[in-house]
Amino acid sequence: MSLPHATWDPTVCPSCGQLHEPQGTHLYDYYQAVDEDLMCQICLQPLVSPLDTRCGHTFCARCLRNYLRIQRQCPIDRKALSLKECQLSSILVRRLLDKLLVVCPNVDYCEEVLPRSELEAHLLHRCRGAVTRCIKSSLGCGFQGPRSALQSHLWECAFRDQASGKNPVSEGEVSTIEIQRREDDQLGISIVGGCDTPLICTVIQEIFPEGAVSQDGRLKPGDQILEVNGDDLTQASHYHAHQALTNFLPVCRLTVYRERAEDSRPIEKEEILKITLMKHKNRQLGIKLVGKRNGPGVYILTLITGSLAASDGRLKPDDRVLEINGQDITYGTQEQAAHIIQTSPERVQFVVSRTSRPQTPDLIRSTSSEMAKLGAFSFDLEAPVCPLLNVCKERLVSFTKDPSETLGISIAGGLISQRGDTPVYVTNINQGGCIGRCRQVKKGDVLLSINGANLLGITHAEAVQQIKLQANVRNLTLKIIEGAETLDGPGNFSPSWMFWLQMPKICQTLKTLTLLRSPSGSLGFSIVGGSDSSHGSLPIFVKSVVPETPAAKDGRLKCGDILVSVNEHSLHQVTHASAVEILRQVDGAVTLSVISWPGTVV
Repeated sequence: MSLPHATWDPTVCPSCGQLHEPQGTHLYDYYQAVDEDLMCQICLQPLVSPLDTRCGHTFCARCLRNYLRIQRQCPIDRKALSLKECQLSSILVRRLLDKLLVVCPNVDYCEEVLPRSELEAHLLHRCRGAVTRCIKSSLGCGFQGPRSALQSHLWECAFRDQASGKNPVSEGEVSTIEIQRREDDQLGISIVGGCDTPLICTVIQEIFPEGAVSQDGRLKPGDQILEVNGDDLTQASHYHAHQALTNFLPVCRLTVYRERAEDSRPIEKEEILKITLMKHKNRQLGIKLVGKRNGPGVYILTLITGSLAASDGRLKPDDRVLEINGQDITYGTQEQAAHIIQTSPERVQFVVSRTSRPQTPDLIRSTSSEMAKLGAFSFDLEAPVCPLLNVCKERLVSFTKDPSETLGISIAGGLISQRGDTPVYVTNINQGGCIGRCRQVKKGDVLLSINGANLLGITHAEAVQQIKLQANVRNLTLKIIEGAETLDGPGNFSPSWMFWLQMPKICQTLKTLTLLRSPSGSLGFSIVGGSDSSHGSLPIFVKSVVPETPAAKDGRLKCGDILVSVNEHSLHQVTHASAVEILRQVDGAVTLSVISWPGTVV
């Protein structure tokens, strides 16, 4: 039987992103075939907010409500039925439905495939095809269109030159902002990442006090840059992103995404189990239940020795009880759970959630002294960090000079330099000086030693002093690493983040910092990479640092940093999942050993 169609306004549904009647069931484009047991027999689509009838059938909540307005009977067996006699389907069924993969409905602008339960948030905050208003709407602009078209509109907006209040950058959302620049203003940021790096996206690493971004005040380290002046950076290489951000325009329009701070530690692996225990007159079930102060729900505290539950062995302490005999107690109390168990005549069927804590592999459980002996604190960078990059090579350069001559080079870097701990590198060369005449050294080369005097692991001032000591020596030998980047012309060379990623391990300086978890358990940063990365075997990189979290407040951990160890656990050659587990499991003070390279200045 078909239902009568009411007159309705064809507006896009915010939950599923498609057109349907206001009270109609949501419509989704499923990425894979769905099991027929998860289909509604009214709309013939996968169930949405499923309801179970007393006669054992399951339908979408909206489908069943609409049907029962016309006929008060089950659509399948025609038995008398009212909405009050129906109940929510089990938590198990609802979670299976939430995990179904769907394609974003804005296919002309977005190719995202994601779990159905995450689609609404995606459409609201992140989808490039989602309808959005102009950032000048408060001044009267009526533009509404896909988020990806906003940049083009802003160039033509009738209100573009009128000042308006600064719209904020919100956590968990895509935001477009305008930053005013004078002709001599730099943006004043450094960036890391790009589609050709393990980070995939372009991220702000630092904000410098004198730049336009700092004066504007809305952006923070860790913000991902999606667009600049209409140029899409989501698929841009590191160098493309740098070039796009360097181009000067008096108004710089940036579309950015700021991650939301985690409410808790990284999501644990969850297993949903259905366990049935049969009652016996002379034996107790033997389950002690408990609630937790930091959240709702009922948990198994312990199993009494010799009881039915203990002998069965399938229930475990700390299991969260989601259902008992089909009754949802996800947010129930101990009293409710105990009453259901006590009044069950012959059997008790549990649905429980169990979060697994896999054992840390033996290879990452060595003591710190053992790891130092094995060299586990320095991953092998004889191959580059990113397989797409080439490795810089060491070389000896010998030349003679007049004792009255200087070397004729400018250098930068060193320990505790303005932008962190880096090797000493050549920023400029006087072509008329002795090094310039020999033409074997170029801007961007890293200096390892001069006449055997080590230039690694020392400050800039100490490096300058070592070079001055050789002023009166006629024959000089420099040990250098050929720079992967160079600069022609009179300007000073400035290395990019990609430049540093290609440095061999002798150039790395290990930095140690300690963070205390927030009350919710969050450290405040996300990671990428690992031995199972799609880019090949990679170290663990810090992808983003979330504002107002322990990592952000401490200030020493930066986007693009490489994590070498966590407390006593080495991250050498571990998978991404293992690294997440290690970070999740460590309690109290969390000590991180990291290698930190400065980002590319814009």
